Amino acid sequence: MENGVKTVVVLAGGYSSEHEISLASGQTAFAAFEAAGYRTLFVKVERSGYSLDGKDVRIEDLGADYVFNSIHGSPGEDGHISGVLEVLNIPHSTCATFQSALTFNKAQCNAVLRDAGIQVPKGELFNEFPGAAAFKHWQFPVFVKPNCAGSSYGVSRVEEPTQLEAAFQYAFTEGRQVLVEEGVTGKEVGCGVLRSSFNFDSKKTESDQSRAIGITEIVPTEGAFFDFEAKYKGKSQEITPARISEGLHTQIETISQTVYDHLNLKGIVRIDYIINESDQPVLIEVNSIPGLSAASIIPQQVASRNWSLATVLSTLAEEHMAAHTEKNS
Repeated sequence: MENGVKTVVVLAGGYSSEHEISLASGQTAFAAFEAAGYRTLFVKVERSGYSLDGKDVRIEDLGADYVFNSIHGSPGEDGHISGVLEVLNIPHSTCATFQSALTFNKAQCNAVLRDAGIQVPKGELFNEFPGAAAFKHWQFPVFVKPNCAGSSYGVSRVEEPTQLEAAFQYAFTEGRQVLVEEGVTGKEVGCGVLRSSFNFDSKKTESDQSRAIGITEIVPTEGAFFDFEAKYKGKSQEITPARISEGLHTQIETISQTVYDHLNLKGIVRIDYIINESDQPVLIEVNSIPGLSAASIIPQQVASRNWSLATVLSTLAEEHMAAHTEKNS
């Protein structure tokens, strides 16, 4: 620490198809921490190692007081980075290793949530294509997706059984396991959640608790669902706050906070739903490291509350560092 200024290391990049998206998220976080007055280092993570300004580095040599993990996909979102940081005893923004791995594994996470009484789609996990006949009793359309991937990479909406094999092959390009879920028809929304003792509205310290940030309605302007093109190529309309009833808004916030607490999550998380034809929210995914780029939902939700992203990230960082110090005392 130089002159009392804390050093924040922002990790971005990673090994997955989400590498470039992660770099954009990392730049947003980097700017926010710089604006908050930290000495901020932007470290790119690749299979060859870690680099700072094009030079190879080791995290443990950077004097980090805190690490902000903005890596979508592997190794940031699947628990590997949090494990490294725990071994190095460096406070960080990421969920613990088990929680990260669980939320990254869509089938296992849904199983845990289903047991907790949370409504999730009917789904089944496959290691190979079982043949179209295995789905003769399924309700179409179905979604075929990699079990462990993000940003809608490898995801297909399948309208009829003859399309299944190609959808499986596409999903296998992103991972070894494929999750098939029956489609839920309705309005898609995403709810951001964080845990803090600070009330960003009243600007007062209260009890430490999970807090919903906002709910965004996602309306693809092209295509049938919120795929990669809709998310990052401007082919969707994102409306914050979502155009839903006050009662449904409260219900989704409550479910999201319950899920956050039940899974023992940390930092900023986004939980996505489809509001079905019965006006019930069906949880479709838990994102433990949601995007922070200009095209991402969390920054839109923060702005809609008139919060400063720099204040949010720095507040969580200070709380995480304080908790780390207490744990080690």
